[in-house]
Amino acid sequence: MITPLDPAAPRIGAARYATLLTVAALIVLPWIESDKFVLHVLSLIAIASIVAMGLQVLLGYSGQLSIGQAAFYGIGAYTSALMTTKLGLPFPLALLGAGIAAAVASLLMVPITRLTGAYLAVATLGFSIIVYLFIKNEEWLTGGSYGFISIPRAALFGYVLRDPIYSYYLNVGVAAIVYLTFARIEGSRFGRAINAIRQDPDAARASGLRVTLLKSECFVIAAFVAGLAGSLYAHEVRYLAPNDFTFWKSIEILIMVVIGGVGSLAGAILGAAVVVGLPEFLRGIGDYRMLVFGAILIATMLFGEGGLAGICAILGRRLGGLLMRLAPKPAASNERVQ
Repeated sequence: MITPLDPAAPRIGAARYATLLTVAALIVLPWIESDKFVLHVLSLIAIASIVAMGLQVLLGYSGQLSIGQAAFYGIGAYTSALMTTKLGLPFPLALLGAGIAAAVASLLMVPITRLTGAYLAVATLGFSIIVYLFIKNEEWLTGGSYGFISIPRAALFGYVLRDPIYSYYLNVGVAAIVYLTFARIEGSRFGRAINAIRQDPDAARASGLRVTLLKSECFVIAAFVAGLAGSLYAHEVRYLAPNDFTFWKSIEILIMVVIGGVGSLAGAILGAAVVVGLPEFLRGIGDYRMLVFGAILIATMLFGEGGLAGICAILGRRLGGLLMRLAPKPAASNERVQ
């Protein structure tokens, strides 16, 4: 007797195939295009995607609107810079310390997790402004308006990553680890719990879920990830200025998540690629690049309700249906199947 095929099997196979293809492309890409500027932009995209995936946990998974991620991003960047330049600690410890410092700072946000919607957004905005003013005014620690200079390159196992290719692999590798970790969280018991909170906090509370605690844990996770990204950014650009972590940086991170697709990790990466990479590659058209960039954002929101991830999913289904129609049909068998 023939066992019926699982209808989800083709989708799972296609997802695995797409994942393997993407990984192969990321590994081979630096050897195809070895231009230092291109590799630098790709590294910035990988770093931005880490922050965007962290915000995805807040907004897409638990439904918390935060516009203060730039604060944790900046805390991680300056912490890593201070640990390597002032304390002489190796980069791996500075990377971990940056994430921990941002996570500890996020504990100050625990009381505001009871807020929702615009009230929560304004509260996180206030925290972001406080951190920005601290970075700008405390010159003895952060360099103030002059910026933080002479940040060393990242080093692993005593080897300094001077070649942009190795720095690229470092940033993409950390982004891949964050992606796989969040993908596991999404299907876990914790992921289902915060998804229930996003859909209906009152029903989740009535079901016995500790809503405030779970929301606070999401803030800590998102802050930790933003701190990691800040550390990578500090050692990628090797110079930090307060203007890198203003309120507008938080808006930029939010735009990445929204145009990529709220609730989609792949969408966060696509959004980071568009927001960070597209303006750089449009520099050839001069002052019109931001006009074109804005038009692309409007078109994405107008025609793609689920963001770039939703558009790609629709195109993938249509392409798969087209290939199935074009594929030759197997000859009918006269044998009786038992």
